[in-house]
Amino acid sequence: MTGTTTERPMPGPRRPREIWTGRSEVWLSEVSSDPAEPMRNVAGGGLRTSNRMLTNVVDRERRRRRARSSGVDAARGFALIGMFAIHMLPAAREDGTPTLVWQLLAGNSAALFAVLAGVSLAFNSGAERPFTGTKMNRSRANVAIRGLLLISLGVGLNQIGLAAFDILPYFGVMFLLAIPLLPLRARTLLITGAVMIVVLPLVRFLIHRQVDGFGWHPNPTLATIISAPVDVLSSLLITGAYPGLTWFALVCIGMGIGRLQLHFTTPRMLIIVAGGTAMLFAIAVTRLLVYLNRFGGYTIVRTSFPGKTTDAVDDFLVYGPTGPLPTASPGWLISGGPHTNTPFAFLIGVGFAMAAIGTCILIARRSNLLRPLVMIGRIPTSVYVSHLIFLTMAPDDVGAFRLFIVQCLFAFLFTAVWLRFFKRGPVEAVITAVTRALTKLLGFGASAGSSVVRA
Repeated sequence: MTGTTTERPMPGPRRPREIWTGRSEVWLSEVSSDPAEPMRNVAGGGLRTSNRMLTNVVDRERRRRRARSSGVDAARGFALIGMFAIHMLPAAREDGTPTLVWQLLAGNSAALFAVLAGVSLAFNSGAERPFTGTKMNRSRANVAIRGLLLISLGVGLNQIGLAAFDILPYFGVMFLLAIPLLPLRARTLLITGAVMIVVLPLVRFLIHRQVDGFGWHPNPTLATIISAPVDVLSSLLITGAYPGLTWFALVCIGMGIGRLQLHFTTPRMLIIVAGGTAMLFAIAVTRLLVYLNRFGGYTIVRTSFPGKTTDAVDDFLVYGPTGPLPTASPGWLISGGPHTNTPFAFLIGVGFAMAAIGTCILIARRSNLLRPLVMIGRIPTSVYVSHLIFLTMAPDDVGAFRLFIVQCLFAFLFTAVWLRFFKRGPVEAVITAVTRALTKLLGFGASAGSSVVRA
Protein backbone atom coordinates (compact mmCIF):
# COMPACT_ATOMS: atom_id res chain seq x y z
CA MET A 1 0.00 0.00 0.00
CA THR A 2 1.20 3.45 -0.89
CA GLY A 3 1.83 5.81 2.01
CA THR A 4 1.09 3.19 4.66
CA THR A 5 3.69 1.66 7.02
CA THR A 6 3.20 -2.02 7.59
CA GLU A 7 4.74 -3.68 10.67
CA ARG A 8 5.54 -7.35 10.71
CA PRO A 9 3.54 -9.05 13.47
CA MET A 10 5.72 -10.32 16.32
CA PRO A 11 5.34 -13.96 17.42
CA GLY A 12 3.82 -14.62 20.80
CA PRO A 13 5.83 -15.98 23.79
CA ARG A 14 6.88 -19.59 23.55
CA ARG A 15 7.89 -21.99 26.27
CA PRO A 16 11.67 -22.38 26.48
CA ARG A 17 13.11 -25.83 26.01
CA GLU A 18 14.41 -27.62 29.11
CA ILE A 19 18.17 -27.64 28.80
CA TRP A 20 20.52 -28.92 31.49
CA THR A 21 23.89 -27.19 31.45
CA GLY A 22 25.65 -30.24 32.89
CA ARG A 23 26.92 -28.17 35.77
CA SER A 24 26.88 -29.78 39.21
CA GLU A 25 26.74 -26.36 40.91
CA VAL A 26 22.99 -26.02 40.16
CA TRP A 27 20.99 -26.25 43.40
CA LEU A 28 17.34 -25.89 44.29
CA SER A 29 18.05 -22.61 46.08
CA GLU A 30 18.75 -21.07 42.67
CA VAL A 31 15.22 -21.84 41.40
CA SER A 32 12.63 -19.09 41.62
CA SER A 33 9.48 -19.93 43.59
CA ASP A 34 7.47 -17.23 41.83
CA PRO A 35 4.72 -18.88 39.72
CA ALA A 36 5.02 -16.01 37.26
CA GLU A 37 8.62 -16.93 36.65
CA PRO A 38 8.71 -20.67 35.96
CA MET A 39 11.99 -20.38 34.08
CA ARG A 40 15.08 -18.38 34.93
CA ASN A 41 18.66 -17.84 33.91
CA VAL A 42 20.79 -20.13 36.10
CA ALA A 43 24.03 -18.75 37.59
CA GLY A 44 24.49 -16.37 34.67
CA GLY A 45 25.11 -19.26 32.30
CA GLY A 46 22.71 -18.00 29.64
CA LEU A 47 20.69 -21.27 29.58
CA ARG A 48 17.23 -21.67 31.03
CA THR A 49 16.15 -24.62 33.14
CA SER A 50 12.85 -25.68 34.72
CA ASN A 51 12.21 -26.31 38.39
CA ARG A 52 11.46 -29.97 37.72
CA MET A 53 14.69 -30.49 35.84
CA LEU A 54 16.73 -28.80 38.56
CA THR A 55 15.08 -31.05 41.12
CA ASN A 56 16.10 -34.12 39.13
CA VAL A 57 19.66 -32.82 38.78
CA VAL A 58 20.00 -32.16 42.52
CA ASP A 59 18.50 -35.52 43.45
CA ARG A 60 20.91 -37.27 41.13
CA GLU A 61 23.80 -35.26 42.59
CA ARG A 62 22.81 -36.19 46.13
CA ARG A 63 22.55 -39.88 45.24
CA ARG A 64 26.01 -39.77 43.69
CA ARG A 65 27.51 -38.12 46.76
CA ARG A 66 25.82 -40.64 49.07
CA ALA A 67 27.26 -43.44 46.94
CA ARG A 68 30.68 -41.81 47.17
CA SER A 69 30.44 -41.58 50.96
CA SER A 70 29.18 -45.16 51.26
CA GLY A 71 31.92 -46.42 48.94
CA VAL A 72 34.64 -44.73 50.98
CA ASP A 73 33.14 -46.17 54.18
CA ALA A 74 33.09 -49.63 52.55
CA ALA A 75 36.76 -49.28 51.59
CA ARG A 76 37.52 -48.29 55.18
CA GLY A 77 35.66 -51.35 56.45
CA PHE A 78 37.58 -53.53 54.01
CA ALA A 79 40.87 -52.07 55.31
CA LEU A 80 39.85 -52.95 58.87
CA ILE A 81 38.92 -56.53 57.96
CA GLY A 82 42.25 -56.81 56.16
CA MET A 83 44.08 -55.67 59.28
CA PHE A 84 42.15 -58.24 61.33
CA ALA A 85 43.34 -60.93 58.93
CA ILE A 86 46.98 -59.82 59.00
CA HIS A 87 47.06 -59.61 62.80
CA MET A 88 45.25 -62.91 63.44
CA LEU A 89 45.66 -65.37 60.58
CA PRO A 90 48.92 -67.27 59.94
CA ALA A 91 51.38 -65.53 57.63
CA ALA A 92 52.95 -68.76 56.35
CA ARG A 93 51.87 -72.27 55.39
CA GLU A 94 53.40 -75.38 56.86
CA ASP A 95 56.07 -75.45 54.14
CA GLY A 96 57.14 -71.90 55.01
CA THR A 97 55.66 -70.18 51.95
CA PRO A 98 53.45 -67.12 52.53
CA THR A 99 49.69 -67.57 52.52
CA LEU A 100 47.52 -65.95 49.87
CA VAL A 101 45.98 -63.63 52.49
CA TRP A 102 49.42 -62.42 53.50
CA GLN A 103 50.51 -61.84 49.90
CA LEU A 104 47.38 -59.82 49.13
CA LEU A 105 46.89 -57.81 52.32
CA ALA A 106 50.18 -57.53 54.22
CA GLY A 107 51.12 -53.86 54.18
CA ASN A 108 48.33 -53.08 51.71
CA SER A 109 45.58 -52.93 54.35
CA ALA A 110 47.55 -50.41 56.39
CA ALA A 111 48.33 -48.45 53.21
CA LEU A 112 44.61 -48.37 52.35
CA PHE A 113 43.87 -47.15 55.87
CA ALA A 114 46.44 -44.33 55.49
CA VAL A 115 45.17 -43.28 52.06
CA LEU A 116 41.60 -43.21 53.40
CA ALA A 117 42.74 -40.97 56.26
CA GLY A 118 43.88 -38.52 53.60
CA VAL A 119 40.54 -38.85 51.79
CA SER A 120 38.75 -37.97 55.04
CA LEU A 121 40.97 -34.94 55.55
CA ALA A 122 40.06 -33.74 52.05
CA PHE A 123 36.34 -34.32 52.59
CA ASN A 124 36.45 -32.36 55.85
CA SER A 125 38.27 -29.41 54.31
CA GLY A 126 36.02 -28.79 51.32
CA ALA A 127 36.33 -31.94 49.16
CA GLU A 128 36.87 -30.91 45.51
CA ARG A 129 36.73 -27.19 46.46
CA PRO A 130 39.10 -26.56 49.40
CA PHE A 131 37.88 -24.10 52.00
CA THR A 132 39.37 -20.62 52.11
CA GLY A 133 39.66 -17.89 54.70
CA THR A 134 37.99 -18.48 58.04
CA LYS A 135 36.66 -21.89 57.05
CA MET A 136 40.15 -23.12 56.19
CA ASN A 137 41.59 -21.75 59.45
CA ARG A 138 38.81 -23.54 61.31
CA SER A 139 39.58 -26.74 59.42
CA ARG A 140 43.29 -26.44 60.27
CA ALA A 141 42.47 -26.08 63.95
CA ASN A 142 40.10 -29.04 63.69
CA VAL A 143 42.76 -31.29 62.13
CA ALA A 144 45.43 -30.18 64.61
CA ILE A 145 43.21 -31.00 67.59
CA ARG A 146 42.22 -34.37 66.14
CA GLY A 147 45.84 -35.20 65.47
CA LEU A 148 46.78 -34.51 69.08
CA LEU A 149 43.79 -36.52 70.30
CA LEU A 150 44.78 -39.51 68.14
CA ILE A 151 48.31 -39.37 69.59
CA SER A 152 46.86 -39.28 73.10
CA LEU A 153 44.46 -42.14 72.36
CA GLY A 154 47.22 -44.27 70.87
CA VAL A 155 49.56 -43.64 73.81
CA GLY A 156 46.76 -44.51 76.22
CA LEU A 157 46.08 -47.79 74.41
CA ASN A 158 49.78 -48.65 74.42
CA GLN A 159 49.72 -48.66 78.22
CA ILE A 160 48.15 -52.13 78.22
CA GLY A 161 50.98 -53.68 76.18
CA LEU A 162 49.27 -54.25 72.84
CA ALA A 163 49.93 -57.41 70.84
CA ALA A 164 50.28 -55.43 67.57
CA PHE A 165 51.78 -52.17 66.41
CA ASP A 166 49.34 -49.32 67.03
CA ILE A 167 48.94 -46.98 64.06
CA LEU A 168 46.96 -44.27 65.89
CA PRO A 169 49.91 -42.21 67.23
CA TYR A 170 51.45 -42.25 63.76
CA PHE A 171 48.16 -41.08 62.26
CA GLY A 172 48.14 -38.22 64.74
CA VAL A 173 51.60 -37.16 63.53
CA MET A 174 50.48 -37.45 59.89
CA PHE A 175 47.46 -35.24 60.60
CA LEU A 176 49.76 -32.55 61.97
CA LEU A 177 52.02 -32.85 58.92
CA ALA A 178 48.99 -32.53 56.62
CA ILE A 179 47.91 -29.11 57.92
CA PRO A 180 50.02 -27.02 55.48
CA LEU A 181 48.70 -29.04 52.52
CA LEU A 182 44.98 -28.61 53.25
CA PRO A 183 44.43 -25.68 50.81
CA LEU A 184 45.99 -27.55 47.87
CA ARG A 185 43.93 -28.97 45.01
CA ALA A 186 43.87 -32.48 43.58
CA ARG A 187 46.56 -32.21 40.92
CA THR A 188 49.08 -30.56 43.24
CA LEU A 189 48.44 -33.08 46.00
CA LEU A 190 48.74 -36.08 43.70
CA ILE A 191 51.97 -34.84 42.14
CA THR A 192 53.39 -33.95 45.56
CA GLY A 193 52.46 -37.36 46.92
CA ALA A 194 54.04 -39.15 43.95
CA VAL A 195 57.30 -37.23 44.45
CA MET A 196 57.20 -38.02 48.17
CA ILE A 197 56.83 -41.75 47.47
CA VAL A 198 60.07 -41.68 45.47
CA VAL A 199 62.12 -39.24 47.55
CA LEU A 200 61.09 -39.63 51.20
CA PRO A 201 62.17 -43.28 51.66
CA LEU A 202 65.74 -42.28 50.79
CA VAL A 203 65.52 -39.18 53.01
CA ARG A 204 64.20 -41.31 55.87
CA PHE A 205 67.06 -43.78 55.38
CA LEU A 206 69.69 -41.02 55.50
CA ILE A 207 68.20 -39.53 58.66
CA HIS A 208 67.83 -43.01 60.19
CA ARG A 209 71.57 -43.54 59.84
CA GLN A 210 72.14 -40.40 61.91
CA VAL A 211 69.72 -41.37 64.70
CA ASP A 212 70.48 -45.09 64.69
CA GLY A 213 71.64 -44.97 68.30
CA PHE A 214 68.34 -43.63 69.59
CA GLY A 215 65.90 -45.91 71.40
CA TRP A 216 63.21 -47.70 69.38
CA HIS A 217 59.67 -47.23 70.69
CA PRO A 218 57.19 -48.36 68.01
CA ASN A 219 54.33 -48.32 70.55
CA PRO A 220 55.22 -45.32 72.75
CA THR A 221 53.77 -45.13 76.24
CA LEU A 222 53.48 -42.26 78.71
CA ALA A 223 56.52 -43.56 80.58
CA THR A 224 58.71 -43.60 77.47
CA ILE A 225 57.51 -40.14 76.45
CA ILE A 226 58.57 -38.76 79.83
CA SER A 227 61.86 -40.67 80.05
CA ALA A 228 62.96 -40.48 76.39
CA PRO A 229 60.96 -37.85 74.47
CA VAL A 230 63.56 -37.51 71.69
CA ASP A 231 63.63 -41.28 71.16
CA VAL A 232 59.82 -41.38 70.94
CA LEU A 233 59.76 -38.50 68.46
CA SER A 234 62.42 -40.27 66.39
CA SER A 235 60.34 -43.47 66.43
CA LEU A 236 57.14 -41.71 65.35
CA LEU A 237 58.82 -39.84 62.51
CA ILE A 238 61.79 -41.97 61.38
CA THR A 239 62.28 -45.45 62.83
CA GLY A 240 58.90 -46.71 64.05
CA ALA A 241 56.45 -49.19 62.58
CA TYR A 242 54.67 -46.51 60.48
CA PRO A 243 57.19 -43.64 60.33
CA GLY A 244 55.31 -40.44 59.70
CA LEU A 245 57.97 -39.00 57.41
CA THR A 246 57.34 -41.66 54.74
CA TRP A 247 53.77 -42.80 55.41
CA PHE A 248 52.67 -39.19 55.13
CA ALA A 249 53.11 -39.60 51.36
CA LEU A 250 50.13 -41.99 51.38
CA VAL A 251 48.02 -39.46 53.29
CA CYS A 252 48.95 -36.82 50.69
CA ILE A 253 47.85 -39.13 47.87
CA GLY A 254 44.61 -39.78 49.76
CA MET A 255 43.99 -36.03 50.07
CA GLY A 256 44.46 -35.72 46.32
CA ILE A 257 41.95 -38.51 45.72
CA GLY A 258 39.49 -36.84 48.10
CA ARG A 259 39.74 -33.63 46.06
CA LEU A 260 38.53 -35.44 42.92
CA GLN A 261 34.86 -35.55 41.94
CA LEU A 262 34.49 -39.16 43.00
CA HIS A 263 30.71 -39.01 42.66
CA PHE A 264 31.20 -39.12 38.87
CA THR A 265 32.16 -42.21 36.89
CA THR A 266 35.24 -40.92 35.09
CA PRO A 267 37.34 -40.11 38.20
CA ARG A 268 36.37 -43.45 39.75
CA MET A 269 37.45 -45.40 36.71
CA LEU A 270 40.60 -43.29 36.45
CA ILE A 271 41.81 -44.13 39.95
CA ILE A 272 40.97 -47.83 39.44
CA VAL A 273 43.01 -48.02 36.23
CA ALA A 274 45.85 -45.84 37.53
CA GLY A 275 46.01 -47.73 40.82
CA GLY A 276 45.99 -51.16 39.20
CA THR A 277 48.64 -50.10 36.71
CA ALA A 278 50.91 -48.66 39.42
CA MET A 279 50.57 -51.76 41.58
CA LEU A 280 51.31 -54.20 38.75
CA PHE A 281 54.25 -52.11 37.54
CA ALA A 282 55.84 -51.96 41.00
CA ILE A 283 55.34 -55.70 41.58
CA ALA A 284 56.83 -56.57 38.18
CA VAL A 285 59.89 -54.35 38.59
CA THR A 286 60.74 -55.42 42.14
CA ARG A 287 60.29 -59.11 41.29
CA LEU A 288 62.47 -58.72 38.23
CA LEU A 289 65.21 -56.97 40.19
CA VAL A 290 65.13 -58.84 43.48
CA TYR A 291 63.52 -62.25 43.10
CA LEU A 292 64.94 -62.98 39.64
CA ASN A 293 68.22 -61.19 40.50
CA ARG A 294 68.33 -59.30 37.21
CA PHE A 295 71.04 -56.62 37.10
CA GLY A 296 72.33 -57.99 40.41
CA GLY A 297 69.32 -56.72 42.34
CA TYR A 298 69.31 -59.45 44.99
CA THR A 299 73.04 -58.99 45.51
CA ILE A 300 72.49 -55.27 46.05
CA VAL A 301 69.82 -56.03 48.67
CA ARG A 302 72.21 -58.41 50.46
CA THR A 303 74.65 -55.55 51.06
CA SER A 304 72.11 -54.04 53.49
CA PHE A 305 72.28 -57.14 55.72
CA PRO A 306 75.93 -57.80 56.59
CA GLY A 307 76.33 -60.99 58.59
CA LYS A 308 72.75 -62.14 57.89
CA THR A 309 71.92 -65.47 56.30
CA THR A 310 70.08 -65.83 53.01
CA ASP A 311 67.00 -67.08 54.87
CA ALA A 312 66.97 -63.94 57.04
CA VAL A 313 67.14 -61.73 53.94
CA ASP A 314 64.37 -63.73 52.25
CA ASP A 315 62.18 -63.40 55.34
CA PHE A 316 62.66 -59.62 55.24
CA LEU A 317 61.65 -59.51 51.58
CA VAL A 318 58.52 -61.61 52.07
CA TYR A 319 57.35 -60.88 55.61
CA GLY A 320 58.85 -57.46 56.25
CA PRO A 321 61.02 -56.22 59.14
CA THR A 322 60.68 -57.49 62.69
CA GLY A 323 62.50 -54.50 64.16
CA PRO A 324 64.08 -51.25 62.94
CA LEU A 325 64.84 -51.02 59.25
CA PRO A 326 68.45 -51.70 58.12
CA THR A 327 70.97 -48.87 57.95
CA ALA A 328 74.10 -50.59 56.58
CA SER A 329 73.38 -49.56 52.97
CA PRO A 330 70.38 -48.37 50.92
CA GLY A 331 70.35 -51.48 48.71
CA TRP A 332 67.13 -52.84 50.26
CA LEU A 333 65.24 -49.79 48.94
CA ILE A 334 64.71 -51.62 45.62
CA SER A 335 62.64 -54.30 47.41
CA GLY A 336 58.88 -54.16 47.83
CA GLY A 337 58.04 -56.26 50.89
CA PRO A 338 55.33 -55.22 53.37
CA HIS A 339 56.23 -52.40 55.77
CA THR A 340 59.70 -52.03 54.25
CA ASN A 341 59.10 -48.30 53.61
CA THR A 342 60.56 -48.45 50.10
CA PRO A 343 59.28 -46.60 47.01
CA PHE A 344 58.12 -49.91 45.48
CA ALA A 345 56.33 -50.96 48.68
CA PHE A 346 54.49 -47.63 48.84
CA LEU A 347 53.66 -47.74 45.14
CA ILE A 348 52.15 -51.21 45.59
CA GLY A 349 50.18 -50.03 48.64
CA VAL A 350 48.92 -46.85 46.96
CA GLY A 351 47.93 -48.75 43.82
CA PHE A 352 46.04 -51.29 45.90
CA ALA A 353 44.32 -48.49 47.82
CA MET A 354 43.28 -46.56 44.70
CA ALA A 355 41.85 -49.68 43.05
CA ALA A 356 40.00 -50.64 46.25
CA ILE A 357 38.50 -47.18 46.79
CA GLY A 358 37.34 -46.80 43.19
CA THR A 359 35.86 -50.30 43.11
CA CYS A 360 34.01 -49.84 46.41
CA ILE A 361 32.47 -46.55 45.24
CA LEU A 362 31.50 -48.16 41.93
CA ILE A 363 29.76 -51.09 43.68
CA ALA A 364 28.08 -48.83 46.26
CA ARG A 365 26.60 -46.78 43.42
CA ARG A 366 24.72 -49.81 42.09
CA SER A 367 23.89 -52.10 45.02
CA ASN A 368 23.88 -52.61 48.80
CA LEU A 369 26.23 -55.59 48.55
CA LEU A 370 28.86 -53.83 50.69
CA ARG A 371 26.45 -52.76 53.43
CA PRO A 372 28.26 -54.68 56.25
CA LEU A 373 31.56 -53.07 55.31
CA VAL A 374 29.90 -49.66 55.09
CA MET A 375 28.67 -49.94 58.68
CA ILE A 376 32.12 -50.90 59.97
CA GLY A 377 33.67 -48.06 58.00
CA ARG A 378 31.37 -45.48 59.58
CA ILE A 379 32.90 -45.98 63.03
CA PRO A 380 36.44 -47.12 62.15
CA THR A 381 38.28 -45.73 65.16
CA SER A 382 35.96 -47.50 67.61
CA VAL A 383 36.27 -50.77 65.69
CA TYR A 384 40.06 -50.45 65.48
CA VAL A 385 40.40 -49.74 69.21
CA SER A 386 38.17 -52.71 70.06
CA HIS A 387 40.27 -54.89 67.72
CA LEU A 388 43.53 -53.99 69.46
CA ILE A 389 42.02 -54.69 72.89
CA PHE A 390 40.43 -57.94 71.68
CA LEU A 391 43.69 -59.09 70.09
CA THR A 392 45.66 -58.35 73.26
CA MET A 393 43.19 -59.94 75.67
CA ALA A 394 42.29 -63.02 73.57
CA PRO A 395 43.31 -66.40 75.09
CA ASP A 396 46.24 -68.15 73.47
CA ASP A 397 44.49 -71.51 73.13
CA VAL A 398 41.90 -70.23 70.63
CA GLY A 399 42.64 -71.10 67.00
CA ALA A 400 43.70 -68.24 64.73
CA PHE A 401 40.90 -68.75 62.21
CA ARG A 402 38.26 -69.02 64.92
CA LEU A 403 39.59 -65.85 66.55
CA PHE A 404 39.37 -64.04 63.21
CA ILE A 405 35.76 -65.14 62.65
CA VAL A 406 34.76 -64.09 66.17
CA GLN A 407 36.37 -60.68 65.68
CA CYS A 408 34.61 -60.13 62.33
CA LEU A 409 31.21 -61.19 63.70
CA PHE A 410 31.64 -58.92 66.70
CA ALA A 411 32.52 -55.99 64.44
CA PHE A 412 29.50 -56.58 62.17
CA LEU A 413 27.02 -57.07 65.03
CA PHE A 414 28.36 -54.23 67.16
CA THR A 415 28.22 -51.69 64.33
CA ALA A 416 24.76 -52.85 63.20
CA VAL A 417 23.31 -52.46 66.70
CA TRP A 418 25.18 -49.29 67.62
CA LEU A 419 24.30 -47.38 64.46
CA ARG A 420 20.60 -48.08 64.98
CA PHE A 421 20.67 -45.83 68.03
CA PHE A 422 23.66 -43.53 67.57
CA LYS A 423 25.10 -41.51 64.71
CA ARG A 424 28.75 -41.93 65.72
CA GLY A 425 30.81 -44.62 67.37
CA PRO A 426 31.73 -44.21 71.04
CA VAL A 427 35.32 -43.18 70.35
CA GLU A 428 34.32 -40.93 67.45
CA ALA A 429 31.68 -39.23 69.64
CA VAL A 430 34.24 -38.38 72.32
CA ILE A 431 36.80 -37.12 69.78
CA THR A 432 34.14 -35.00 68.04
CA ALA A 433 32.86 -33.50 71.31
CA VAL A 434 36.35 -32.61 72.54
CA THR A 435 37.34 -31.23 69.14
CA ARG A 436 34.25 -29.02 68.95
CA ALA A 437 34.79 -27.72 72.47
CA LEU A 438 38.46 -26.92 71.90
CA THR A 439 37.83 -25.42 68.45
CA LYS A 440 35.21 -23.13 69.96
CA LEU A 441 37.54 -22.27 72.83
CA LEU A 442 40.19 -21.21 70.32
CA GLY A 443 37.68 -18.84 68.75
CA PHE A 444 36.91 -20.73 65.54
CA GLY A 445 33.31 -21.68 66.33
CA ALA A 446 31.84 -24.93 65.00
CA SER A 447 34.14 -27.29 63.13
CA ALA A 448 34.24 -27.02 59.38
CA GLY A 449 32.83 -29.56 57.01
CA SER A 450 31.71 -32.92 58.20
CA SER A 451 31.78 -33.38 61.94
CA VAL A 452 33.82 -36.57 61.95
CA VAL A 453 37.20 -37.31 60.46
CA ARG A 454 37.11 -41.08 60.05
CA ALA A 455 40.78 -41.93 60.46
